[in-house]
Amino acid sequence: MTPALDLRPSPRPWVALLAPALVAAPVVAAPLVALIPGTADACGGTFCDNTNVPMAVDQRGEDILFVQDGPEIEVHVRIQYEGEAEHFAWLVPLRAIPDISVGSDALFGQLGFASAPAWRTNESYACPDEDPGSGGGLTFVPEDDFAGASEPDVVIEETVGAFEVVVLQGGTVAGVMQFLADNDYEQDMAAAPILQEYLDEGFLFAAVKLTAAAEVADIHPLVFRMLGDEPCVPLRLTRIAAEPDMGVRAYFLGQHRWAPLNYHHVELNTLAFPWSEINGDNTSRAAYTEQLSLAVDEAGGRAFATDYAGSSDIVGTDGVYENYWDESAFIGVDPITAIALIDDQNLNRHPLIQPLLMQFIPPPDGLDAADFWNSIELYADQIDQGAWDSEAFAAALAERIIEPGLHAVDLLDAWPYLTRLVTTISPEEMTLDPIFIETPDLPEVSNFKTAEGLNLCGEQGSRYMVPWGENPVPVCLGEQQYQWPELLSQRPTRRIEKIAPMGPPQVIEDFTAEIVDDWTAHQVEAGCADPGGDEGGDGGEGGEAGADAGGEGEAGGASLNGRGAMAGCACRASEDSPLGVALGLLGLAFVGGATRRRGERS
Repeated sequence: MTPALDLRPSPRPWVALLAPALVAAPVVAAPLVALIPGTADACGGTFCDNTNVPMAVDQRGEDILFVQDGPEIEVHVRIQYEGEAEHFAWLVPLRAIPDISVGSDALFGQLGFASAPAWRTNESYACPDEDPGSGGGLTFVPEDDFAGASEPDVVIEETVGAFEVVVLQGGTVAGVMQFLADNDYEQDMAAAPILQEYLDEGFLFAAVKLTAAAEVADIHPLVFRMLGDEPCVPLRLTRIAAEPDMGVRAYFLGQHRWAPLNYHHVELNTLAFPWSEINGDNTSRAAYTEQLSLAVDEAGGRAFATDYAGSSDIVGTDGVYENYWDESAFIGVDPITAIALIDDQNLNRHPLIQPLLMQFIPPPDGLDAADFWNSIELYADQIDQGAWDSEAFAAALAERIIEPGLHAVDLLDAWPYLTRLVTTISPEEMTLDPIFIETPDLPEVSNFKTAEGLNLCGEQGSRYMVPWGENPVPVCLGEQQYQWPELLSQRPTRRIEKIAPMGPPQVIEDFTAEIVDDWTAHQVEAGCADPGGDEGGDGGEGGEAGADAGGEGEAGGASLNGRGAMAGCACRASEDSPLGVALGLLGLAFVGGATRRRGERS
């Protein structure tokens, strides 16, 4: 019998919401929400029914990766879509005629899994018998009649993987929309004035739809490579169907950190996060997304936060590409042997293998696909031999899985630095396309933040040491042990900045002093601080604000006085132990170019 395969998905991080038109190129428009790494559900056998639904959240949307390579830019876009295949249509404004190829779906999974924000609370109990035994540590990884029309020129018309792609140049809006209508592309009339803006700016358009034989499950990433030096997410075309506070997220591979140029940058206030109320991934994710949205609104509705900036070494390549993958092995074999080869080459976990099998080795009517492939020898007389074409299967395997995977690994080897930027934005704010720049002077940003919570005996309350720059800040909770102080939650943003290509950020607003005042007032109210204690904060890279109040200016250096902060507090660890807390910006040294060698295709 055919060896048992395991086609369960690897943990696939991410989530997003789809707009009917995504702009890429160096311009790409895509509304994305917090990407959420999911965990594969266990199932027996080789092929699992849940392989194509690995996340418990909305799977519609797009993921974007920018790679600036000299005078050219490479834009990888991953689309998640729910709906009928014939209704899928995608319009991509481009600044130059691109080379278009299939992208790696597994690469996006690994990017999200490695760089998603992980804010964690480690709970402990002073009295062991009061420990509910719930596991303590809770983590989340946030994760739709043309008169006088002038037809555009069709400069590219080709099939790329599961997609039919045409690139249109020139013409009028009426001509572009007439072309789309004549060629069965779904469209929205509300897009006309926005398309006019892009035509006036000299953009081309790539129109993308699924081939006649393709299903929604066949959707895979696309790569656009063209001349350009200014990555941009053109949200203007997205706004015709966007929802309030729709998320946008972009990855960047390069030599240094990337940042928004014409949007603000926000640093979240970690003291506002409800560390004591985390009771699972859903509440953690919701809290993070809500705080991000509030912070962006506080910055005027157009701002990005940095989830991660640092070494690209954190991105794994398992399932992205393996040097023993070989499409030629499938040429000339029968379907039963092909299933065995999939197992031999560990292709069974790849997210795009099942769509290929549905095309080339489809299950008989009424039989579950996973059961059929897992025990294909038992159903040998029911195999659709007319669907099987070993050479076509091998070619599709190479085009959709092997070659994109090899290219993805090459990119990770070539570019040592990964940045992940995220925002939420509403339609009325989508009138300016965000542009991004490389910023060699900015520090790394970790995606991990951990608070330590100590639940004291009886009704004494609890104490949390909350991440704040390089050192934690103590927060005492009294009888309302699991409710995060409202006073600390009033200011979602610590700092609003304007980023320049060189030098430190320009601080637009620094709320550190206000946050410190609120923190001090809470500690006093909770009986955890001496009103006479002095407060201050570390200096940092951001600006000159308030050494006495905990700003990050060069004059900083004082600390939140540990003795004053914790004196007389039922939360204190020791009456005489000062818990000085430096108020500094999280900033580490840049990593240099990493030398790595991942699997090469042999």
